[in-house]
Amino acid sequence: MFDLPYWFDLDVRHCIDVMHVEKNVCDSVIRTLLNIQGKMKDGLNTRQDLAEMGIRSQLHPRSDGKKNILASSLSYFVQKE
Repeated sequence: MFDLPYWFDLDVRHCIDVMHVEKNVCDSVIRTLLNIQGKMKDGLNTRQDLAEMGIRSQLHPRSDGKKNILASSLSYFVQKE
């Protein structure tokens, strides 16, 4: 599988560092919810993937000719009852 010299000496070969996974997931969720630019996982490529899969049509990117417009990712949370 991997050609690491110490691979066979490890007690747990598939050890996931829970602290870092938790931090990365929380960072991604908070950045998306608060619409913080930078390392946000909700960009043009993600929205194009949604359009390609045919899901969440309210989040698909729209083009005005020169640039793409992304709807707020929180638009589906606020709905009239």
